[in-house]
Amino acid sequence: MDAASQIALPAPLGAARVVRPIFALGAPLVGFYLIQNVVSIATVAMLGRLGNAAIAGAGVSGALYTATCALLWGIDTGVQAAVARTTGAGRKDRVADILAAAHAGAIPLAAILGAALWAIGPRLVAIMLPDRLAAAAGGAWIVLAAPSIVLLAATLPINAVWIGSGRPALAMAVTAFSAPLQIALTLLFVLGAGPVRGSGIAGAAVAMDVTMLAGVFVQFVLAFRFVPGFLRVRPRPPRIAEIAAIGWPISTQQSLLQVALMGVFAIVGQLGAAAAAIVNVLLTLTAVAVVTETALGVAAATLVGQALGRGEVAEARAWGWRTTAVAVALTAPMGLVLVLAPHALLAPFLRDPATLSAAILPGRIAGLATVVGGASVVLGFAFRGAGATKIAAAVPFVSLWLIQLPLMAWIGLTLGQGLTGIIAVQAGVSALDAVALGFIWAGPWWTRVRIDTGAAVAALPSRLRRIAVLGGGGAGKSTLARRLGEALGLPVVHLDRLVYGPGWVRRDAEALRAGLLPAFERDAWIVEGTYAEASALTLPAADLVLWLDQPVWLRLFRSWRKTVIHRRRPRPDRPDGCEERFGWAYVRLVLEFGAWSPALAARLEALAGDRLRRLRGDAEARAFLLEIAARP
Repeated sequence: MDAASQIALPAPLGAARVVRPIFALGAPLVGFYLIQNVVSIATVAMLGRLGNAAIAGAGVSGALYTATCALLWGIDTGVQAAVARTTGAGRKDRVADILAAAHAGAIPLAAILGAALWAIGPRLVAIMLPDRLAAAAGGAWIVLAAPSIVLLAATLPINAVWIGSGRPALAMAVTAFSAPLQIALTLLFVLGAGPVRGSGIAGAAVAMDVTMLAGVFVQFVLAFRFVPGFLRVRPRPPRIAEIAAIGWPISTQQSLLQVALMGVFAIVGQLGAAAAAIVNVLLTLTAVAVVTETALGVAAATLVGQALGRGEVAEARAWGWRTTAVAVALTAPMGLVLVLAPHALLAPFLRDPATLSAAILPGRIAGLATVVGGASVVLGFAFRGAGATKIAAAVPFVSLWLIQLPLMAWIGLTLGQGLTGIIAVQAGVSALDAVALGFIWAGPWWTRVRIDTGAAVAALPSRLRRIAVLGGGGAGKSTLARRLGEALGLPVVHLDRLVYGPGWVRRDAEALRAGLLPAFERDAWIVEGTYAEASALTLPAADLVLWLDQPVWLRLFRSWRKTVIHRRRPRPDRPDGCEERFGWAYVRLVLEFGAWSPALAARLEALAGDRLRRLRGDAEARAFLLEIAARP
């Protein structure tokens, strides 16, 4: 059971078979996000009639609102990853359980966030916007928008269920219902019509609140229809913890991303309200491409998650590359339009001629950033679908906070390159993100996923005389086997001593069987080690099969530690005449083999059946030993 046995190459697919699943999921999502984008464009166009101060205030307050909501987005990611994995594993009956846990975590958090934003939001807007008129407009919007965060927390997990289960059309249908309503209400409350007097930027916040309330009602009706057990399942703390464990890196990264966007507005705000207005308009225009990339990225996350749920690691990797290629091909022309015709796109939003003229060159550079940035967006979502949210969060965090923001302040303000220099930095960092994420996606680390698909835990048999202990290098197999041997009075067999002779010369299968024969004759043994030729003998005969699953960083540390502590010293689990060196070959072995995956579970279950038990981390290993000690 070596590392190579976990990897299988996917069958080649024709172009139609590649594109069809991507668009089956992505097309409704593109519609979903583009409809939302139409609402944003219409809102900015209406506010444009009120002047630069209204647009600048809306941009800064919107960034602050989004930064607060981003703390909930990890829950959305966790739900989608869990639902996609359980759907791929054929466990759709667990969706209501996932949804109950998500709501139990999201809604209380949203209530706290909304109250905090209502209390301090206007002060933060004033800090970021020196222009008093712009700060007053943004503060008015944020106070009225803050309560809607609770409504968002109610709908985000349900949308994630539609997407993760492969039914994004339901998410698009809700948006198709709510978008015209919000545009109509925004027009009515912002500019006024008939007996209704326009309230300016505050009216846009009220329109959003009313629309989101209607969206909650529709989402709940759909959930009752398509999620058996919705609101009839109690949230389980372990499931809440699982979703939080998957999602917190994304919540943190996305919130910090939005805080960084606030930092960008703060830097740009030093250049005046006109520069802030230009940035808000450019964000709105390039969002057409970004939401397309996001939609295809969400499709990639679902395809990757479902492939992993079926145990197809190589197929999951391939879907990441395929969806990235499709996204770049679709969105590059959108960026080129802004490069070639910036005046035509910017003029409907920027009514002041001087402001429009200043926006032309930054607009061209923003278009180029759109051309190169699609890959980073899609690959980031592919990592989320794999459950590798720490990778998806770490790369943008490092590039944004350690590179982009310092360079923007230095080039834009200190060197005096203004808005053009600031946008150029953003374009360069976007390309850097794409290269970094592509390099990591090509490697093996992200495939080490830890999402529970509902596999049962093997109960201890009444007769416990034969135990097989498996796991990757550095997992602690030898230690666990020795402690089990002491507790049960069973002899322990370390396979390394049977498989290898002096100098790490590998023995043949006959020698291995001969070494196992004494233990098999006694019909009482604990066999420790992970070798395919031995597992074919021990797993079918074992009363209990244990897989010790440890995080890769801990296995790496323990592997290094034992090579240092036991250097030139005998060890009961190591063959005589064999020294271990902690080099690249050893590191590669630990990285590539030892983590739990659906494919591994399927192979082990084929040999061990319901006698398989997975021990996750030291805590479960200790609890298992206590369970053994408590047996009569």
